[in-house]
Amino acid sequence: MSEIFENAVVSITLGIEDFEDGSDTRMLSAARNYYAGLLLLAKECLIAAAPKADAMEIIGAKFKPVPDRDGGVEHAVYGYATVDLGQLQTRFKDFGLPWPDVNIKKLQQFRNNLEHYHLEAPASALSEAIASSFPMIVDFFAILREDPQEYLSDVWDTIIAERATFEKVRQACLESWEPVDWPAPVQNLDRMSCPNCQSSLIGQRFTSNADYQTADGKCFQCGHEIDRESMMEKVVAASYEVAAYIMAKEGLNPAIATCPECGSDTYVDDGEHSVCFTCGESIAGECARCSATIDVNEYSPDHPELCSYCAHMLEKVMRE
Repeated sequence: MSEIFENAVVSITLGIEDFEDGSDTRMLSAARNYYAGLLLLAKECLIAAAPKADAMEIIGAKFKPVPDRDGGVEHAVYGYATVDLGQLQTRFKDFGLPWPDVNIKKLQQFRNNLEHYHLEAPASALSEAIASSFPMIVDFFAILREDPQEYLSDVWDTIIAERATFEKVRQACLESWEPVDWPAPVQNLDRMSCPNCQSSLIGQRFTSNADYQTADGKCFQCGHEIDRESMMEKVVAASYEVAAYIMAKEGLNPAIATCPECGSDTYVDDGEHSVCFTCGESIAGECARCSATIDVNEYSPDHPELCSYCAHMLEKVMRE
């Protein structure tokens, strides 16, 4: 295999050995080595997809136009910088390669903080970010049609054990939310994070509770307890922030709004559901004057039976 692949294996091995030690100092080293190894492995996947090309023409980050001596231009690699995480994901798509379905952004954030500032989160959160990304190793090796156990034999038991442990706790956290009778559908609850340690291992504090209005949360990484209102904000953000982004991008009102009744940022109005996850109120209705649909953005607290325009016109008449 190439030098990049060999460096990737060495970096990942060193990173996981640091991870096995568990001390704060070694965890910082683990983040640097392991993250670098993951990116190197991804770059090797790109290079392997076009074996006849120069490696830097595939993973180079900067290119400049130069004359091709035939009246046109060609783009040559400029400098020695290689692609970062975002560029890697884009080039995987361009090359028709599947990018692993793993959230690596948290590990990237930790790594960037270590590079430029310092690690604010506890080492336990960094440990989770590393362990939860282990499936990327398997996926990248699958693209390369190589056996990860063969190259990572010294740390393979750790990869398997840590991933299994993380998944077991993660599944228990997700299952703790299943009894809850939510006012609207929820999803992606594994994307929530602890305000204390940034862990994604957020479960319901009392696992048998079925009432969303008494659903408190708890971090099963550091033990931090999350009050109900904060918990509802996290549930709504995890479940509807993608829809909110898409709707805003299309020029529509966002799917998440401030509730006009309780003031919490937990009101969901996505075109199908209109309800607050904190107080349970719904202001959806039809304007008594013009029959227009009333949603959270058209709601007038002083005239709840009217849309905002009709309420404005009524106020105008009353002032006159």
